[in-house]
Amino acid sequence: MRFYRSRARHVFHPLPACMVALCCLLPSWPLAAPARTLDQLEHVSWTARDGVPDNITAMAQTTDGWMWFGTSEGLWRFDGLRFTAAKAPAGARFPDQTVYSLQADGAAGLWIGWMFGGVSHLQAGTLRNWSAADGLPPGVIWAFAQDGPWLWAGGIGGLALFDGSRWQRMGPEQGFSARKVDAVFVHADGTLAVFTEQGLFLRAPGAARFAPPLPGPPTRQRPAQYGSGPVWYLEQRGIRALDSLAQYGRADRWVFRQRAAVTGSLLADSRGALWFDDVGTLLRHADPLGADDAPGGGYAPGVEQFGAAQGLSGSIVYHMMEDAQGNVWVVTNGGLNRFRAANAVELRLPTLYRARLLAGADGSVFISDGNQAWQASAGGAMRSLPAASGAMAMATAPDGAIWLATARALRRVTADGARLLADIPYPPDVAPADNIRAIVAARDSALWLVASGRGVLRHADGAWQRHPALPEGGRKTPIAVLQDSRGRVWIGYEDNQVALVEGDKVTLYGAAQGLTAGKVSVLLEHGGAIWAGGSDGLARLSGARFVALHAFPARALASLAGAVGAPEGIWLNGGAGLVLLPAAALKAGGPLPARVFDDTEGVVGRARPLYNDAIVRATDGSIWVSTKRRVFRLDPATVRPEPVPGAPTLLAVTADGRDYDASAAIALPPNPGRVAFRFASPSTGMAPRIRYRYRLEGYDRAWQHAGHAVDVAYTGLPPGDFRFVVQALNGAGAPGPASAPLPVHVAATVVQTVWFKLACAGLALLGLWGLVRYRLRLQARRLLAVERTRHAERERIARELHDTLLQSVQGLVLSVSATTERLPASDPLRASLSATLERADTVLAEARDHVQGLRRSVPAAHALPTQLAAALDQACAEHGAPRCSFTHSGAPVALSPDAVRACIGIAMEAVRNACRHAGARHIDVRLRYDAQGLELSVADDGRGIEAGILQMGRAGHWGIAGMRERAAEAGGLLRIDSTVGAGTTVVLTLSRAAAAADGDLDRA
Repeated sequence: MRFYRSRARHVFHPLPACMVALCCLLPSWPLAAPARTLDQLEHVSWTARDGVPDNITAMAQTTDGWMWFGTSEGLWRFDGLRFTAAKAPAGARFPDQTVYSLQADGAAGLWIGWMFGGVSHLQAGTLRNWSAADGLPPGVIWAFAQDGPWLWAGGIGGLALFDGSRWQRMGPEQGFSARKVDAVFVHADGTLAVFTEQGLFLRAPGAARFAPPLPGPPTRQRPAQYGSGPVWYLEQRGIRALDSLAQYGRADRWVFRQRAAVTGSLLADSRGALWFDDVGTLLRHADPLGADDAPGGGYAPGVEQFGAAQGLSGSIVYHMMEDAQGNVWVVTNGGLNRFRAANAVELRLPTLYRARLLAGADGSVFISDGNQAWQASAGGAMRSLPAASGAMAMATAPDGAIWLATARALRRVTADGARLLADIPYPPDVAPADNIRAIVAARDSALWLVASGRGVLRHADGAWQRHPALPEGGRKTPIAVLQDSRGRVWIGYEDNQVALVEGDKVTLYGAAQGLTAGKVSVLLEHGGAIWAGGSDGLARLSGARFVALHAFPARALASLAGAVGAPEGIWLNGGAGLVLLPAAALKAGGPLPARVFDDTEGVVGRARPLYNDAIVRATDGSIWVSTKRRVFRLDPATVRPEPVPGAPTLLAVTADGRDYDASAAIALPPNPGRVAFRFASPSTGMAPRIRYRYRLEGYDRAWQHAGHAVDVAYTGLPPGDFRFVVQALNGAGAPGPASAPLPVHVAATVVQTVWFKLACAGLALLGLWGLVRYRLRLQARRLLAVERTRHAERERIARELHDTLLQSVQGLVLSVSATTERLPASDPLRASLSATLERADTVLAEARDHVQGLRRSVPAAHALPTQLAAALDQACAEHGAPRCSFTHSGAPVALSPDAVRACIGIAMEAVRNACRHAGARHIDVRLRYDAQGLELSVADDGRGIEAGILQMGRAGHWGIAGMRERAAEAGGLLRIDSTVGAGTTVVLTLSRAAAAADGDLDRA
């Protein structure tokens, strides 16, 4: 069974496609990066607890970045974090469950070979299946090989070619006579190599037939080749390099001679290294072309080993593959492993804990964890330094010697750390058990010492002393200390305070000077400025004040433990890991785009702020950092840019528990409760740093941020047409391409349709119109009721006047008339009484007219002009007006009693005033009807009215006030225009609504 599974282990390795994708995705890959040993590669493993499917039989990576795994339980995909079982698109099905071989094409498609025969092609939500009836060899397909636009498939039943539309089985007509195929391989020169039980069949580029088979040992899997180099061939005897396929039967150069049973895994990676396996061990040779033969058996010199003791997930290696990003994937019986050349390289040191670092003069770095000390070269070579053992802090003296703060004393050693030069005892109040946080060797040969609980001490001229101007007389314990290029000493404290020591002078900086660093654990001179950082961020000294910096992501400036300056910018070691603030961004100002090197970049663990010597820059420009139990080296010259994520893929859509096909437009029923979308953007190296934002176009106004979540949901979606789009962002916030929009249609219920809403709106308007009409009619009825009440009151008053006052006056007139008749005709008193009686008759007639007016309910349509003319004649006759003219125009209308009384009363008052007070010679009265209502004007040529009288009226006279009251009562406007010596014009304007009779108002 072991041998049976090994046949398909690398037939699916798409090396040419991987190289093309590598060039596209990482154009700035440092080609001259130094080779790393196997233990310098970052290793991550996944097991069943992480969701790794059981019994992986094949793996491949499609050009969209997805990792695919064939298993005995179906097809799975991996985005770098999560393993997900792949389902066939809606309306289609996979022909089998057990996958035996996989091959990626150049268009994000995947070829699948099944255990019990048949081939499938999966691409963009479309699945197509082929079987032996379509020209495929019967039985299992062991091997695929992409040959330009053609695909070759070989297995237990023979060999077939797919030309893009159909399969053609190879046979004697094409010069192929083998029964089964062990491996199919396309050489860099285009030659097709098919390994069979009869030997090796070769077909030259452009040839229509295979050459006769070449005899030779059978292969254990498909050969490996990188670029145009030799072909690495795995057989029963081991691994050898073939300079020519035509000579494959001859033993050329061996890199490995098998000593036990062959397990059968082989990979030539893009860096020229050769990966293979022996029983229970993964093996690698970084330079197999230069390997020496090992005729006695075993490995050639230079072979590296990696097994379970080093963290390999299992004891048996099944498959190996290199992806487009240069990661090497290894499947074992215990899980999945990834080996990657991360930007940071870890130094393997024993029992390391909170290491302190110091840059040496020759590109090396001194490392001490308080117990042991080493000197590490740029190439990774380590040398133990017994003389530096126990160093809690280190500093370089101006003359190149090294000062070490050990438990017993300050120790001065040579520049290489190998030889002791001198010891300086600590002051009496510094006990051996005290922790020495930092030391600084000043230019003036003085030493500054920081001890926990003891504060700051300075050693000069053979004596220890404290600076009295420092906080608490120098007994306040700081965290960081720095000597700048001018020889000044800067000291940082845990209460957001920095002290500057210049000789005897001490200057303090704190919150009042803009400092917001919190626990000041970082002091740095860079770019001609002083920088202070700590638990709460980083700030730059500008003049006499500190200015806080802002970066994105914000975590880049949190919990800082150390900093160094470099031409590329400022490097920080803190809570986010190793951080670079680019020099160009520091110079430009504003928010800083920080590059974070964390676990995904190879920097594992975090540093503590109390250990601010946990980062240094070596003289060769490399950056060294220490975390809790590890030390890492990073070369800025070979740092790869953080890749931008590819377009996310929609994996699943569910609505109220029902699954929908995420590759096609989705139609949802009305009133969906919960609609969930699942997506992912594959990243085989930086997946933990990917964040997502999404938008349902037509519903969301802006991008919604999901963070690292790959599941989002909407509730209560309204009816309509929407499009779901998701986008991935890398750790620096750079967005990749958005996913293809997924159309989503939510059906509407009857009450949610536009027609229903329009009908409801129409009914609402109709109801509102009816309500307004009802309101108008109700108001009209109320006005009519008020008017009828007023009419009834007038009739009552008229009756009272007629039955009481008029009857009594009439009786008095008759009585006086009878008395007058008794007087002699020649009596002057009789003549006087007769005149008085005539006047009394006139008054009675006028009173009867007024009583009649009170009883009138609806004036005649043409009553006002006639009544007004009669009233004017009477007024002119009574007051002796010399000349009074009256004209009217327009069609008369029926007026309300108030309007009639207002017109007659105002006209009569205006005429009386013109005759009595103005001395007018001519009075002109005009009445005009039009569509808006009526206008009555009375103009005279009298003396006019003074302004004060016009506004306030004459004392004891109420004529003007009465006219205004009549006009207001009738609902009209009264205007009096008068100039002293130039006459007066009185104008009454009544709107049609105000002047209309009650009957007309009710009909309106």
